[in-house]
Amino acid sequence: MKRSGNRFLLLPLSLLAGAAISAENPGAHQHGHAELSFAVDGNRVEVMFVSPAYNVVGFEHEARTEDQTRALKEANDWFAGTPLIDTPDNTCTVVSSDVHHTGQHHHHGHEGEEHGDHGDGHSAFEVTQTLECSGMQDASRLTTPLTTRFERLEHLDVEWAGGMSQGATRLKHGEAGIELGR
Repeated sequence: MKRSGNRFLLLPLSLLAGAAISAENPGAHQHGHAELSFAVDGNRVEVMFVSPAYNVVGFEHEARTEDQTRALKEANDWFAGTPLIDTPDNTCTVVSSDVHHTGQHHHHGHEGEEHGDHGDGHSAFEVTQTLECSGMQDASRLTTPLTTRFERLEHLDVEWAGGMSQGATRLKHGEAGIELGR
């Protein structure tokens, strides 16, 4: 399949920009809510997930206990290896993944010291993935493990674009199906 390099790069960037902007908007930080965006080009899928850390690990401060440190490590490992969307036949594999846990303050005598090491503000997980999914171009329905994996996640706003379709939906906790409307 011939791919237009500019279209392939611009589509995910424009789609995912909305999630990144809302992650920087304090009004968008709402416990129980998260955003999942993805762009499809053939069998390749670019994915971005943004969520308050509370939804994922149950706290938003610096890890203070062994259990909290373990919870952060488990979440990072899970995000790094688990496709955040998949076909009904589970054909997606993670080609690359980047997991950031933002909002933690690790300033030690540098600019911004007024924030200190408190870590009591809002923090979020920002996850980007590149997936390879055989049969993606024929899929009219996808699934996500996010709404069943994280019990504090009440609503997941999903946006997608690719091929000749685009759309959006909101999934409630426990709902895993994304109808693409192809």
